[in-house]
Amino acid sequence: MESRAVVLGGIATILSAATVILVGAGLATLAVGAALLAACLAAAAALSAKQMSATTRELTDAVGRIAEGDLSARVPLSHSQGASVAFNDMAERVEGLIQSIGQEREILVAALNSIDDAVVAVDGDAHVVFANTAARQAFNAADTTIVGNPFVWILPDEHILEGLRASRDEQRREKHVLERPGKQYYQVTTAPILEGGAWRTLAVFHDITDVRRVETVRRDFVANVSHELRTPLAAIKSVIETLESGALEEPEVARDFLERADGEVDRLVTMVEELLELSRIESGEAPMERQPVDIERVVRDAVSRLEPRAQKQGLELTVRIDDDLPVVIGDAEHLERVVVNLVQNAIKFTPTGGRVVVEAGARTAGVEVSVSDNGEGIFPEDLSRVFERFYKADRSRVSGGTGLGLAVAKHTVEAHGGNIRAESEPGKGATFVLTLPVAGS
Repeated sequence: MESRAVVLGGIATILSAATVILVGAGLATLAVGAALLAACLAAAAALSAKQMSATTRELTDAVGRIAEGDLSARVPLSHSQGASVAFNDMAERVEGLIQSIGQEREILVAALNSIDDAVVAVDGDAHVVFANTAARQAFNAADTTIVGNPFVWILPDEHILEGLRASRDEQRREKHVLERPGKQYYQVTTAPILEGGAWRTLAVFHDITDVRRVETVRRDFVANVSHELRTPLAAIKSVIETLESGALEEPEVARDFLERADGEVDRLVTMVEELLELSRIESGEAPMERQPVDIERVVRDAVSRLEPRAQKQGLELTVRIDDDLPVVIGDAEHLERVVVNLVQNAIKFTPTGGRVVVEAGARTAGVEVSVSDNGEGIFPEDLSRVFERFYKADRSRVSGGTGLGLAVAKHTVEAHGGNIRAESEPGKGATFVLTLPVAGS
């Protein structure tokens, strides 16, 4: 009886400890359990009471080491070859299964960390059990401050929380748009995780900020085009109605109104041409040549076209060009339009008696062309937006411009691999600087 009790006690001890290993490793499957039970029963049948006592201690020790994470623990073959071999064979299979699952988990985590979307997994109590790299960056937190905490601590948004509950309880996918500080937008998808163990629900955050920005630009573009077309069309319609109402009978008045209508038509034509030009440049369809360009000639030709206008307005127009300017590769005609546009703007916003200075010189970044004036200047809130299409600072709302010239200039310069910037202080004039890479750089 004593021998039998020892044997059964040994079997119970081994089975109990082995169960701890399997459950702790997430491998408590019927197949592994059956293999373990068979190994232990075979060992019990083969051992005497004395042998069972010694082997039980060794088996218990090995099981404890495995339970603590030492998957390489094995039983020595000193007491009973059969029992030790059976146990070691079982341990080998357990180690192999755990390593296989560990490798699969590492691959899954690596894949989730490599994507741009933020991914968060929560358990049945809505506590975070996993957050990938993008999620930690999006929520500006370390992994330790996310995993293990309630999801609501990280993102207290009622729509997302409701989506998680619906996915968990009703096995339903939900989608919501989330706005974060700094005009950051995410499309959040919550979905149930079937047979995921502790992972019950998944929340995926897809950044749609750029999409929202494009939609906003498109809406603004349509609104701005409508506004800019409305003004000249209303003016032309007013002229026609005035002429119809009897102004045709007064030649001087009729001539004045026709000149106004002609000016508005010119404005419409200019707007359409600039829109088409901007569209061609943005799409890469603008026929720009790639030839050596003499920047000095480009600058002087542009200035000479506008000298009469500057003189008529009583402005001093000065040109300063360094000797031996490097050659740039590009389209001389398009670059001249850019310089003309910048000088035109400077003349437009400089009062009588002011000055406009056009300079060109070699710099470390390339050839630099600047157009400066001592006119009204640009307010800081407008400075960062002057290159947007149709954007007009308060000072230019009475100028009659289309609000497209600087946008065309910016895209033209960038199409040449250069850049353009604006510098200004209210009341101290403005300076527009474009930089073009030299040939061979």
